[in-house]
Amino acid sequence: MKFIKGLVVLLLLMLVAVYVVAFTSFGNNLVKPYIEKTIKEKSGYDVKLSKFELKFGSLDVDAVVNDEIMANVNGKYSLFAQSFDLNYKVDVNNLKSFGLNLDEKMDLSGKAKGKAKDFSVNGSGKMLDSNVRFLANLKDFKPFNVDLDAKGLNVKKALALANQPLYLDGLINAVANVKEGTGTATITSSNLIVQKDGLKDQNISIPENIPLDLKSDIALENNIVIADTNVKSKLANISVSNTTYNLNANSLTSDFLVDIDKLANLEPFVGQKLNGSLQANGNVEVEKNALKSLNLDAKTLGGSLKATTDGKKLNANIDNFSLGSIFVLTGQKILADGKLNGNIILDSLDIKNLNGKIDLNIQDGILNEKELKNLTQFDFPKNIKFSEKSDITIKSSVIDFKNILNSDLLNVSKFDGSYDLNKATLSAVYKASIDNLSKFAFLTGQKIDEKLDVDGDVKLVNNALSSLNLNATTLGGSLKAVTNGKSLTANLNNFNLGSIFMLAGQKVLANGKINGSIDLDSFDVKNLNGKANLNIIDGVLNHIELSKLMEKDFPKNIKFNQKADVNIVKSVANFKALINSDLANLSKFDGSFDINKALFNANYEALIKDLSKLQFATGMKMNGEVLANGNIKKSGENFSADLNSNLIGGKLNASIKNEIIRATFDKFQITELLYLLDFNKFYKGIGDLVFNYNTKSQKGDFNVDIHEGQLTQGKLTSAVSLATGRDITKEVFNNSYIRGTINKNMIYFDSNMKAPTMELNVTKGTLDTITSQINIPVDIQVQKTDISAMVTGTTQDPKVKVSSKYLEKKLEKQIDKGLDKLFGGSKKDGATENATDDGKKSEKDIVKGLIKGLF
Repeated sequence: MKFIKGLVVLLLLMLVAVYVVAFTSFGNNLVKPYIEKTIKEKSGYDVKLSKFELKFGSLDVDAVVNDEIMANVNGKYSLFAQSFDLNYKVDVNNLKSFGLNLDEKMDLSGKAKGKAKDFSVNGSGKMLDSNVRFLANLKDFKPFNVDLDAKGLNVKKALALANQPLYLDGLINAVANVKEGTGTATITSSNLIVQKDGLKDQNISIPENIPLDLKSDIALENNIVIADTNVKSKLANISVSNTTYNLNANSLTSDFLVDIDKLANLEPFVGQKLNGSLQANGNVEVEKNALKSLNLDAKTLGGSLKATTDGKKLNANIDNFSLGSIFVLTGQKILADGKLNGNIILDSLDIKNLNGKIDLNIQDGILNEKELKNLTQFDFPKNIKFSEKSDITIKSSVIDFKNILNSDLLNVSKFDGSYDLNKATLSAVYKASIDNLSKFAFLTGQKIDEKLDVDGDVKLVNNALSSLNLNATTLGGSLKAVTNGKSLTANLNNFNLGSIFMLAGQKVLANGKINGSIDLDSFDVKNLNGKANLNIIDGVLNHIELSKLMEKDFPKNIKFNQKADVNIVKSVANFKALINSDLANLSKFDGSFDINKALFNANYEALIKDLSKLQFATGMKMNGEVLANGNIKKSGENFSADLNSNLIGGKLNASIKNEIIRATFDKFQITELLYLLDFNKFYKGIGDLVFNYNTKSQKGDFNVDIHEGQLTQGKLTSAVSLATGRDITKEVFNNSYIRGTINKNMIYFDSNMKAPTMELNVTKGTLDTITSQINIPVDIQVQKTDISAMVTGTTQDPKVKVSSKYLEKKLEKQIDKGLDKLFGGSKKDGATENATDDGKKSEKDIVKGLIKGLF
């Protein structure tokens, strides 16, 4: 008994507490802030309850919404009888906070009376620009009597009140007349406009205002609503001619017809470029707010789509969709055409337990070579045909698929696997082939008579690559690669170097076999780590293509091999390379390349054993060998390199920085330099060279200082020595120089050589490095004798013409006395141009004329 008494007391206390909180001024003041906060959180409206009086049998509430709308509800109610008798009044001064300024105030007032399921409500006033008047009586929440007159309702203001984007403007007429559950209603509008700026906040930009016509005729009888609705606009024409809604069963059935003449008009709303048209019709059935059935028959994309669903299952058939139309639909160029057909049967639409079967195929596919050329700039062959077939089975949201692609270019004979929708995992195997790579000559520019076979497998976990294995056989070799999306291992075996040139669309500059491997710990370019090597064996340079490239006669059968090892640490590739060839050997090429900073630095050692083999490149024959070393650097646009060599008895130091070459050559032997350049050894001595050259402008200058130089025996010295009676090759030139400038292939120079009893000067001498033509005027003074000479011809076959008035007179007297004694078997080089042979002169006169011709 004590327990029961205690329970009764507790219940009484709770009732008292509820009453105090709910129906007293103290309790109203406690509840009011909570109500205001809840309304703002749910609706976004800033509501202030200036009066909130909730008593046991009555209420009186004044509310202010956003400081613009004032509302009052007052009257009596009964919790036990579930009845009410309330008055309401709404005054709208402005809607500025809703994004709309009112040109006049709005108001609506009326009365609501009855019980929860059966009640009446009326109202009148100036609302939404309309003189609204309505009276409604509902029984069991269904309209029994309705009298509505609301013509000229402003849609824009209605959207503002509902706190929706102001994307519509215009007026709607709503009229209804229902008596004892039977009657009609109409909703019409002929001046609605979809406003171009109305949906900017939703990132939808409409180029212009879109007019909209609306008409809906509604009939009500026996709690069944039947409607005939039509919407017309440039966006779409929608006709729903027979909509039936059963108020008792809460079920709806309706037909529909949608006609979109230009899908492009929908682009702003779907965010996708569209083209083409769509005509669709069907019917829909809904029971208790759940889809029962939907039948759709659409004509679009050059074909048709038929689909049925009950919300749990789906059957669809695609018949002759045009691939070209799909490209057009998405606003793309028509890259291919063909017919797409397929069937979709889904026994469950629950994404977590999806089941069904899908088959799709493309028939009579053909590539559009013109559009593909515009896109890629490659001349695709005409009439490339293809077909594709996909078979998909879905069980418990696991998709098993099989795909085949056949075409005139390549074939994918297998792409089979499974994808788990819930786990986002994929496992698949693939196999593809190209029966002849010459079909891709439009890409490579070469006809490669090779086959390509590729196979492997791929796995995804959480839609990210987990593993990929690739095996390829082509170009005389094979490639194997394995990656998990984070690291990579690959091996290249016996690939044909010439075929790789062809595959890359390049001229075949060399042939040989390529072997290599790569092992990367990650694909993170900022922290790349791994190793790689690349070797070329049995390499042979292609003299035909290299001759065309260099515009020089490249030698035949030049063999080479190459080896390179790379170690990558924190995106810095440290490398060591060796190159051996019949032309030159690069015995050392070690350095590093910072991938992120694009910094290159390398040291090298190079040996050219026989300079004569480079005649095709230098344009002149050279002799001997050169051993050099140096450093190469590149940072961004800046490039620099240097070269050091102990050559022909001297020390050569050269450098290039961007386009500027600077070189010094100290204490070199001139005789050895002349041999290296394959010139006649007309001089011996020691020289120092300073050289500057701009590779961009092809201009430069040089200066050679010669110490203790001597002329050697030659045409010029023999003639001068004979004429002067002294051997000028014995003269030692202690202070001599050659100074000149370079302008592309032309070298212009001056020279001065001084000996105790002799001086030699060259003024405005020239050498053409392309043709080897020389033109060197020489002025010689031997004691008091002045001699002029002109050296012409080429560096290999110079012609010398000497003249001196003093020597001509002296020689005239000496020639007749001892011509035979002095010149027995004398040379005729350079003498023929001053000799005449008319058959009448004696042999002695001919020889005399030849000798005089030297001067």
